[in-house]
Amino acid sequence: MTGNARRSGPPWSVDLLADLHAGVLDPGTEAELRPLVEDDPEAREILAALDATLHDLRGLRDAPPIPMPREVAERIDAALAQEARRAAEEFRPAAPVLDLAAARAKRNKRLGLGAGVLVAAAAAVGIAVLTVPRDNSATDSVAGATPSNSPVTASGGPGDAPPLAVRDENFGPVFGDVLKAQNYGPLENQDQLAGCLAGAGIAAGKPLGVSPISLDEKPAVMAILPGGSPGAYRIVVVDPDTCGPDNPDGVLANSTIEP
Repeated sequence: MTGNARRSGPPWSVDLLADLHAGVLDPGTEAELRPLVEDDPEAREILAALDATLHDLRGLRDAPPIPMPREVAERIDAALAQEARRAAEEFRPAAPVLDLAAARAKRNKRLGLGAGVLVAAAAAVGIAVLTVPRDNSATDSVAGATPSNSPVTASGGPGDAPPLAVRDENFGPVFGDVLKAQNYGPLENQDQLAGCLAGAGIAAGKPLGVSPISLDEKPAVMAILPGGSPGAYRIVVVDPDTCGPDNPDGVLANSTIEP
């Protein structure tokens, strides 16, 4: 019983009535208090309110779970994807910094150009040299490109870069690139990917990232999905030529990354 509870008579302490209602008082105190409370209309109203509260709570406990609205789930997935991309960028190893003079000297030696010609060309177009060719047959590529956080949406047509290569389900080296991409490749769209995932009993909305890859030199599509808990991710790889709702063998890999 609470120390400030009044037992001499009404009005009774709400804490005392709650303890009586919960059955936590010692038997002697409860036997002494019960008939006194039952003779007090105000105390009976409080006990009735506690009964009603318990009834409502039991109803909530036994009720079926309320599904999360789809738009809310999509906003949560988008926020998780954005945070994962930010984390991937923060932990990406920084590119080595090369002294500008050393870079120019190295470039001049490879191309057989004088330093004056190189400086004049750079001043004429007002750009910074971003890459160093690997052989003497390469032509100068002049670019004023700026970094972009836009998702990768390669079309998969002729001349595109080869797909990301994975061996023995070692997805770590390509995880960050796939997470930043929304490229369904031969599957074309989210619905076809969902059909492939359904073949393995996987229900998913829009993936956090998706991209064509090669898995052990076999063309495939890798999707990164929420892992079901904070910081967890699910990696699913499908064979775009055979996957579908009726073919569980079309899923080539299915693993979870835990934080």
